[in-house]
Amino acid sequence: MAAPLDADALRRTLGAPSGPWASIDVVASTGSTNADLLARADGPDPAPDRTVLVAEHQDAGRGRRDRVWEDRAGEGLTFSVLLRPHEIATERWGWAPLLAGLALVEAVGAVSTVPAALKWPNDLLLGAEPAKGAGILAEVGGGPAGRALVIGMGVNVATPAADLPAGATSLVAEGADVARDVVLVAVLRALAELDRRWRDAHGDVVAAGIVDDYRARCATLGREVSVMLPGDRLLEGRAVDVDRDGRLAVRAPDGDTTVVSAGDVVHVRPAAR
Repeated sequence: MAAPLDADALRRTLGAPSGPWASIDVVASTGSTNADLLARADGPDPAPDRTVLVAEHQDAGRGRRDRVWEDRAGEGLTFSVLLRPHEIATERWGWAPLLAGLALVEAVGAVSTVPAALKWPNDLLLGAEPAKGAGILAEVGGGPAGRALVIGMGVNVATPAADLPAGATSLVAEGADVARDVVLVAVLRALAELDRRWRDAHGDVVAAGIVDDYRARCATLGREVSVMLPGDRLLEGRAVDVDRDGRLAVRAPDGDTTVVSAGDVVHVRPAAR
């Protein structure tokens, strides 16, 4: 098994006062790093803005729509960050998971030559024949101490191809033997920079150039897709845009365009040929 992550080294590299993250902790095991940070968002000692919690293993990880995210200690990265972007109106916080996905793509490009892209809204795709390499879950918490965003990420780093579930891949399975701490540092650096740009623009992703960066890395755009909506409603057409609110625009064969938000979608898949 890989060596455990060194919290002190991470703090020296990324922590305050010289780095962008106020607090960085690494724990051996927990149920869910997201749940832990949500509890700390408004506890007796509220977690500060830009808090990071990393777990070597978590046994109650969740994805979108309460899907289970499983990991094995030493093979992947499971971590959450707590942000308090009070410079941004809460109705614009929906961009947070898309920012996290963009940070993952940028980080993979910084530490490897593995092709990386995004499946809307925020799944990381890796490899020449793209498969899922990471998942993201963003949640809002807080109370009297102030609202907070908690963004959790699970990244497949060193899981061998034979041990991956169908439809999934990892950096090592794609030929990149990269240490977990190197990947984590790259992700946190990229996310901190995107968060800075987002806040400086008060959440205006167009003014910040973030929406253009996202579009350039979104493999869903230009593809024929099938979008499953609640109630077994199916929307089929070409994915033509991601708008300033992070919504996907799908143009049907008759030319009508429907815009859907991530919260309204069960899943998006390539259309059957």
